[in-house]
Amino acid sequence: MTVEVFSDVVCPFCYIGKRHLETALAEMGLADAEVRYRSFELDPHLADSDLGSPSTLHLAAKKGLSVADAERMTQAVAYRASQVGIPMDFTKAKVLRTRDAHRLLQWARTQSLEQAANLKEELMKDYFCGGVNLNEPDALADAAERAGLDRRSALELLGNPEAFLAEVEADLAYAQRLNVRGVPFFVFNQRVGLSGAQSVETFKSAMKESLQLPTE
Repeated sequence: MTVEVFSDVVCPFCYIGKRHLETALAEMGLADAEVRYRSFELDPHLADSDLGSPSTLHLAAKKGLSVADAERMTQAVAYRASQVGIPMDFTKAKVLRTRDAHRLLQWARTQSLEQAANLKEELMKDYFCGGVNLNEPDALADAAERAGLDRRSALELLGNPEAFLAEVEADLAYAQRLNVRGVPFFVFNQRVGLSGAQSVETFKSAMKESLQLPTE
């Protein structure tokens, strides 16, 4: 089983979808599947003035909501995340660019898919549960080290803005060719696409379809 996952580290549904994917793979006996995390930027054109602002305020402005409505929305998402063991705290999350995080993930993928998956988890946990500023090279390097990667190499990569940029852009172009409009987006065995943080059962049905197995 091969799984391609288009996602962004500041996308809460990507984190929830990651959990559902992992559960579905385990229940299908496919825990050794080849999972490849691909780059996708939810907001590639952030203004400098937005950086560091509370994510809930940014959501309200972007969606044309009141702050109270945006807070209710994020509380609902946090509750949904708690059902899969993710203690999201949107009061800590700040607006940031994710290009450097994606460059680091691209490098991690060249080391091993397992380390790339570990890094994805660490970055999402830092952002959603700890309010860590992932625009800081030291914060990204810390996550890389926890994922089993070399911290010094991570810092060297982050110090070169061109390093693994082409790989990020290639993934973004690939997403466009697949007409990926939002994330998370999953492709199973290059046959079946699934959009959103769907239920575990929906994930399993998509996997069976990609394997040409009968679905219930």
